[in-house]
Amino acid sequence: MEEQKNNQEQLEKNEAVSENTEEIVAETSAEVVAETPAEEVAAETAAEETTAESAKKATPGKIAVAVGTVILLAAILIALIVSGQDRKQEETAAEPTEVVETVEATIPADGNPEDVTCKGSYSVSDEEAVAQGDVVVATIGEHQLTNSQLQVYYWMEIQNFLNQYGAYAAYFGMDYTQPLDTQLEEEGLTWQQYFLDTALNNWHQVQSMSLMAEEAGVPMDEESKTYLEGLDAYLEQTAAANGITVEELMVGNFGPGADKEDYRYFQELYLTGVPYYQAAVENMNPTQEDLEAYFDSHAEEYAASGVTKDSKFVDVRHILVQVKGGTTDETGATTYTVEEWAAAETKANEVLNEWLTKHPDEDGFAVMAEAYTDDPGSASNGGLYEDVYVGQMVPEFENWCFDASRQTGDYGIVKTTYGYHIMYFVGSDPVWYLTAENDLMVEKGNEFLTNVLEKHPAQIDYSAIALGNVDLASAG
Repeated sequence: MEEQKNNQEQLEKNEAVSENTEEIVAETSAEVVAETPAEEVAAETAAEETTAESAKKATPGKIAVAVGTVILLAAILIALIVSGQDRKQEETAAEPTEVVETVEATIPADGNPEDVTCKGSYSVSDEEAVAQGDVVVATIGEHQLTNSQLQVYYWMEIQNFLNQYGAYAAYFGMDYTQPLDTQLEEEGLTWQQYFLDTALNNWHQVQSMSLMAEEAGVPMDEESKTYLEGLDAYLEQTAAANGITVEELMVGNFGPGADKEDYRYFQELYLTGVPYYQAAVENMNPTQEDLEAYFDSHAEEYAASGVTKDSKFVDVRHILVQVKGGTTDETGATTYTVEEWAAAETKANEVLNEWLTKHPDEDGFAVMAEAYTDDPGSASNGGLYEDVYVGQMVPEFENWCFDASRQTGDYGIVKTTYGYHIMYFVGSDPVWYLTAENDLMVEKGNEFLTNVLEKHPAQIDYSAIALGNVDLASAG
């Protein structure tokens, strides 16, 4: 159980769950409405949530994980963080209010070659990094990981973290402009030790999965093979586009001693191991009875978070016909005349009748939405909002969606403070079912991963690790 807990904690450090913020914000007046479409208002609200303060509230060890992307660096697999790009623009996005704690590079260290605190610092000079690039630092059976290969995993971890948090890294206690072996993160490790530990765990996971795929006779898919065949050309093009050589591209991203073969090694393991893991989890297919039993056994926990068997998500398409004109007062509120509302209603009925006459199905509705909707948040998606829940939308919109008699294919016109919405009901799913399915699949995935790691244990010699330097202030 302890190993499973550790695996879950590790997985939670690797992925952030993105949230759907495209929603219609409730208004209190039926006759006063801002000119900005509803989804733009929602986007502004979401932006306020994504501030330095909310970043500060999170910690690397408390980031949720979504099944299907539970291991490794999926967000940055194909695209390199090209050396020479400037991150300084991000620095203006937030002003840190906490001073990053710095310590001697030799603290903490215990000398244990089987623990990440073996060394206070794993940084070496460029010359030493090159000289020790072929030194083996970890093994799984006969499979080895060298210093130069480890550097790809290590710097990928750091770049992935900065891609997610950017200028807000300081609110986690990390200053990427300073050496990571002189800064402590929340668990008492230096940031260098933290990323090193995570990188080695990721290598262990993906190497083990790759071995499982090999043992099961599961080949790499053709798309991945084609990608790897063109990898050299891709790297040449990327380097040339930035006025550097491939060697400089590799060093700029992964430190001295790392080369394109180390990057290829990273890619090959990922493209073999991760698809195998994802397919294995997807094929677990819990039954209705499994999900009922799982939900019932956690009913109190779910109820505490507002999830019951009566809760449901709905998928709906809409075409917003916004009221035009209006008079804006000194407070910024806009009011519309009866005639202006009538014009919007007439337009909404015209659009509805055109849909009913030409293509009265969901596909036809999606096409009409892209052509006519005044909602920029859903225009490119055929007016679609998925997984809508109670309390998310303005009342009139929501009441139509959650009407007990609502059936797939239902349509109609709903008036809200934003104008007239031509509605098309796509369908609904019970919240409890999807929640239990996701949680159970994560649990099963973790159990599967634990078994794989136990079958293919890794031996790590931390005393042999030597990491070259990458200038994060100018790379990425």
